[in-house]
Amino acid sequence: MLESRKKEENLTPILTALIIGLAIAGIFALRPVTAKIKTVFHSNPVVNTQIKFQSLQLVLAATVLILAYFLNPENFARFFRMGDVNAHISKIAWLGVTGNETWLEIATSMGFFITLATGIFMFFQLKKAGADYRYFLFSLLWSIPFSMANAFSEEAIFRIGIISPLYGVFSVSVIALISGAVFGLPHYFGMPSGIVGALMAGFLGWLLAMSLIETQGFLIAWAIHFVQDVVIITSMILMNKSVGS
Repeated sequence: MLESRKKEENLTPILTALIIGLAIAGIFALRPVTAKIKTVFHSNPVVNTQIKFQSLQLVLAATVLILAYFLNPENFARFFRMGDVNAHISKIAWLGVTGNETWLEIATSMGFFITLATGIFMFFQLKKAGADYRYFLFSLLWSIPFSMANAFSEEAIFRIGIISPLYGVFSVSVIALISGAVFGLPHYFGMPSGIVGALMAGFLGWLLAMSLIETQGFLIAWAIHFVQDVVIITSMILMNKSVGS
Protein backbone atom coordinates (compact mmCIF):
# COMPACT_ATOMS: atom_id res chain seq x y z
CA MET A 1 0.00 0.00 0.00
CA LEU A 2 2.79 2.40 0.98
CA GLU A 3 4.83 1.46 -2.09
CA SER A 4 1.82 2.11 -4.32
CA ARG A 5 1.31 5.53 -2.74
CA LYS A 6 4.99 6.41 -3.18
CA LYS A 7 4.84 5.42 -6.84
CA GLU A 8 1.81 7.69 -7.31
CA GLU A 9 3.64 10.58 -5.61
CA ASN A 10 6.69 10.02 -7.83
CA LEU A 11 4.53 10.01 -10.96
CA THR A 12 2.44 13.05 -9.97
CA PRO A 13 5.11 15.72 -10.72
CA ILE A 14 5.83 14.08 -14.09
CA LEU A 15 2.15 13.90 -15.03
CA THR A 16 1.59 17.47 -13.81
CA ALA A 17 4.52 18.75 -15.88
CA LEU A 18 3.19 16.89 -18.91
CA ILE A 19 -0.34 18.26 -18.50
CA ILE A 20 0.77 21.86 -17.93
CA GLY A 21 3.36 21.65 -20.71
CA LEU A 22 0.71 20.46 -23.14
CA ALA A 23 -1.70 23.14 -21.88
CA ILE A 24 0.87 25.90 -22.50
CA ALA A 25 1.54 24.50 -25.96
CA GLY A 26 -2.22 24.44 -26.45
CA ILE A 27 -2.55 28.13 -25.50
CA PHE A 28 0.07 29.09 -28.10
CA ALA A 29 -1.61 26.82 -30.65
CA LEU A 30 -4.98 28.49 -30.08
CA ARG A 31 -3.90 31.70 -31.81
CA PRO A 32 -3.28 30.17 -35.26
CA VAL A 33 -6.37 27.99 -34.73
CA THR A 34 -8.58 31.02 -34.08
CA ALA A 35 -7.16 32.69 -37.20
CA LYS A 36 -8.38 29.73 -39.25
CA ILE A 37 -11.94 29.97 -37.92
CA LYS A 38 -13.68 32.01 -40.60
CA THR A 39 -16.85 32.74 -38.62
CA VAL A 40 -17.08 36.47 -37.83
CA PHE A 41 -18.70 37.26 -34.47
CA HIS A 42 -17.85 40.96 -34.46
CA SER A 43 -16.59 43.48 -37.03
CA ASN A 44 -13.76 44.58 -34.74
CA PRO A 45 -10.86 42.15 -35.37
CA VAL A 46 -9.54 42.15 -31.79
CA VAL A 47 -12.99 41.57 -30.30
CA ASN A 48 -13.69 38.89 -32.91
CA THR A 49 -10.40 37.10 -32.13
CA GLN A 50 -10.97 37.33 -28.37
CA ILE A 51 -14.43 35.77 -28.63
CA LYS A 52 -12.97 32.75 -30.41
CA PHE A 53 -9.76 32.55 -28.37
CA GLN A 54 -11.41 32.82 -24.94
CA SER A 55 -14.05 30.25 -25.88
CA LEU A 56 -11.41 27.72 -26.92
CA GLN A 57 -9.22 28.51 -23.92
CA LEU A 58 -12.14 27.77 -21.58
CA VAL A 59 -12.39 24.30 -23.15
CA LEU A 60 -8.65 23.83 -22.58
CA ALA A 61 -8.98 24.99 -18.97
CA ALA A 62 -11.88 22.61 -18.35
CA THR A 63 -9.73 19.75 -19.65
CA VAL A 64 -6.91 20.68 -17.25
CA LEU A 65 -9.37 20.87 -14.34
CA ILE A 66 -10.72 17.39 -15.12
CA LEU A 67 -7.19 15.96 -15.25
CA ALA A 68 -6.23 17.76 -12.02
CA TYR A 69 -9.26 16.24 -10.34
CA PHE A 70 -8.25 12.71 -11.32
CA LEU A 71 -4.65 13.29 -10.19
CA ASN A 72 -5.77 14.26 -6.69
CA PRO A 73 -9.54 14.51 -5.98
CA GLU A 74 -9.00 15.50 -2.34
CA ASN A 75 -6.74 18.44 -3.14
CA PHE A 76 -8.96 19.47 -6.04
CA ALA A 77 -11.94 19.78 -3.67
CA ARG A 78 -9.71 21.75 -1.28
CA PHE A 79 -8.75 24.40 -3.84
CA PHE A 80 -11.53 24.50 -6.44
CA ARG A 81 -13.78 26.76 -4.38
CA MET A 82 -13.98 30.41 -3.37
CA GLY A 83 -11.86 30.03 -0.24
CA ASP A 84 -11.54 32.16 2.89
CA VAL A 85 -10.64 35.71 1.83
CA ASN A 86 -10.07 36.64 5.49
CA ALA A 87 -7.33 34.03 5.94
CA HIS A 88 -4.05 35.56 7.11
CA ILE A 89 -1.09 35.80 4.76
CA SER A 90 2.27 34.37 5.84
CA LYS A 91 4.98 36.83 6.82
CA ILE A 92 6.96 38.07 3.79
CA ALA A 93 9.64 40.40 5.15
CA TRP A 94 10.99 41.56 1.78
CA LEU A 95 7.51 42.79 0.82
CA GLY A 96 6.88 44.40 4.21
CA VAL A 97 4.13 41.88 4.98
CA THR A 98 3.97 41.21 8.73
CA GLY A 99 1.62 38.24 8.66
CA ASN A 100 -1.09 40.12 10.52
CA GLU A 101 -2.81 41.09 7.27
CA THR A 102 -5.63 39.14 5.68
CA TRP A 103 -5.55 38.16 2.02
CA LEU A 104 -8.47 40.51 1.38
CA GLU A 105 -6.37 43.41 2.70
CA ILE A 106 -3.37 42.29 0.63
CA ALA A 107 -5.53 41.92 -2.49
CA THR A 108 -6.77 45.49 -2.00
CA SER A 109 -3.46 47.17 -1.18
CA MET A 110 -0.89 45.17 -3.13
CA GLY A 111 -3.38 44.61 -5.94
CA PHE A 112 -3.57 48.39 -6.37
CA PHE A 113 0.18 48.74 -6.87
CA ILE A 114 0.36 45.73 -9.19
CA THR A 115 -2.46 47.21 -11.27
CA LEU A 116 -0.69 50.58 -11.28
CA ALA A 117 2.50 48.94 -12.59
CA THR A 118 0.51 47.10 -15.25
CA GLY A 119 -1.26 50.32 -16.18
CA ILE A 120 2.00 52.26 -16.55
CA PHE A 121 3.49 49.51 -18.72
CA MET A 122 0.41 49.42 -20.95
CA PHE A 123 0.24 53.23 -21.13
CA PHE A 124 3.57 53.33 -22.94
CA GLN A 125 2.36 50.58 -25.28
CA LEU A 126 -0.77 52.63 -26.01
CA LYS A 127 1.28 55.76 -26.58
CA LYS A 128 3.56 53.90 -28.97
CA ALA A 129 0.55 52.53 -30.88
CA GLY A 130 -1.17 55.94 -31.06
CA ALA A 131 -4.35 54.66 -29.40
CA ASP A 132 -7.59 56.60 -29.85
CA TYR A 133 -9.07 57.11 -26.37
CA ARG A 134 -12.47 58.06 -27.74
CA TYR A 135 -13.15 54.31 -27.85
CA PHE A 136 -12.10 53.68 -24.25
CA LEU A 137 -15.62 52.80 -23.06
CA PHE A 138 -16.16 50.46 -26.02
CA SER A 139 -12.86 48.71 -25.23
CA LEU A 140 -13.53 48.55 -21.49
CA LEU A 141 -17.00 47.02 -21.85
CA TRP A 142 -15.70 44.27 -24.12
CA SER A 143 -12.65 43.64 -21.92
CA ILE A 144 -14.78 42.75 -18.86
CA PRO A 145 -16.24 39.42 -20.11
CA PHE A 146 -12.96 38.56 -21.85
CA SER A 147 -11.04 39.26 -18.62
CA MET A 148 -13.44 37.17 -16.56
CA ALA A 149 -12.93 34.23 -18.91
CA ASN A 150 -9.17 34.68 -19.30
CA ALA A 151 -8.54 35.01 -15.56
CA PHE A 152 -10.57 31.88 -14.87
CA SER A 153 -8.84 29.86 -17.60
CA GLU A 154 -5.32 30.88 -16.59
CA GLU A 155 -5.98 30.36 -12.88
CA ALA A 156 -7.37 26.91 -13.71
CA ILE A 157 -4.27 26.01 -15.71
CA PHE A 158 -1.42 27.78 -13.91
CA ARG A 159 -2.69 27.66 -10.34
CA ILE A 160 -5.15 24.82 -9.75
CA GLY A 161 -3.56 22.67 -12.45
CA ILE A 162 -0.20 22.93 -10.67
CA ILE A 163 -1.08 23.35 -7.00
CA SER A 164 -3.82 20.74 -6.73
CA PRO A 165 -1.67 17.77 -7.87
CA LEU A 166 1.57 18.93 -6.20
CA TYR A 167 0.21 20.04 -2.81
CA GLY A 168 1.60 17.64 -0.23
CA VAL A 169 4.28 16.39 -2.64
CA PHE A 170 6.45 19.53 -2.53
CA SER A 171 6.66 22.35 0.02
CA VAL A 172 4.38 25.37 -0.34
CA SER A 173 7.31 27.66 -1.22
CA VAL A 174 8.50 25.32 -4.01
CA ILE A 175 4.99 24.95 -5.47
CA ALA A 176 4.49 28.74 -5.48
CA LEU A 177 7.84 29.25 -7.23
CA ILE A 178 6.94 26.63 -9.84
CA SER A 179 3.59 28.29 -10.48
CA GLY A 180 5.23 31.72 -10.76
CA ALA A 181 7.97 30.54 -13.12
CA VAL A 182 5.62 28.54 -15.34
CA PHE A 183 3.26 31.53 -15.52
CA GLY A 184 6.03 34.06 -16.15
CA LEU A 185 7.99 32.37 -18.93
CA PRO A 186 5.19 32.21 -21.55
CA HIS A 187 4.47 35.90 -20.92
CA TYR A 188 7.82 36.72 -22.50
CA PHE A 189 5.88 36.28 -25.75
CA GLY A 190 2.57 37.60 -24.39
CA MET A 191 1.22 40.89 -23.11
CA PRO A 192 2.98 42.46 -21.24
CA SER A 193 5.89 41.04 -23.23
CA GLY A 194 9.66 40.76 -23.01
CA ILE A 195 11.80 40.31 -19.91
CA VAL A 196 9.87 42.95 -17.95
CA GLY A 197 6.57 41.29 -18.85
CA ALA A 198 7.88 37.85 -17.87
CA LEU A 199 9.18 39.12 -14.51
CA MET A 200 5.92 40.96 -13.77
CA ALA A 201 3.87 37.89 -14.65
CA GLY A 202 6.23 35.64 -12.69
CA PHE A 203 5.87 37.70 -9.53
CA LEU A 204 2.10 37.86 -10.00
CA GLY A 205 1.93 34.10 -10.56
CA TRP A 206 3.90 33.46 -7.36
CA LEU A 207 1.66 35.80 -5.34
CA LEU A 208 -1.54 34.29 -6.74
CA ALA A 209 -0.26 30.78 -6.00
CA MET A 210 0.36 31.79 -2.38
CA SER A 211 -3.14 33.25 -2.15
CA LEU A 212 -4.74 30.09 -3.50
CA ILE A 213 -2.81 27.88 -1.08
CA GLU A 214 -3.39 30.02 2.00
CA THR A 215 -7.03 30.90 1.37
CA GLN A 216 -7.76 27.34 0.20
CA GLY A 217 -9.63 28.72 -2.80
CA PHE A 218 -9.22 30.70 -6.03
CA LEU A 219 -11.38 33.82 -5.49
CA ILE A 220 -8.54 36.16 -4.43
CA ALA A 221 -6.28 34.87 -7.21
CA TRP A 222 -9.03 35.23 -9.81
CA ALA A 223 -9.98 38.74 -8.65
CA ILE A 224 -6.42 40.13 -8.78
CA HIS A 225 -5.84 38.43 -12.13
CA PHE A 226 -9.14 39.74 -13.49
CA VAL A 227 -8.26 43.37 -12.74
CA GLN A 228 -4.87 43.03 -14.52
CA ASP A 229 -6.59 41.49 -17.53
CA VAL A 230 -9.10 44.34 -17.71
CA VAL A 231 -6.18 46.79 -18.04
CA ILE A 232 -4.35 44.62 -20.58
CA ILE A 233 -7.28 43.60 -22.79
CA THR A 234 -8.76 47.11 -22.77
CA SER A 235 -5.38 48.33 -24.01
CA MET A 236 -5.17 45.60 -26.64
CA ILE A 237 -8.52 46.61 -28.10
CA LEU A 238 -7.61 50.31 -27.97
CA MET A 239 -4.35 49.66 -29.82
CA ASN A 240 -6.25 48.29 -32.80
CA LYS A 241 -6.71 50.92 -35.47
CA SER A 242 -10.25 49.79 -36.31
CA VAL A 243 -11.36 49.84 -32.67
CA GLY A 244 -14.53 51.78 -33.36
CA SER A 245 -15.87 49.33 -35.91
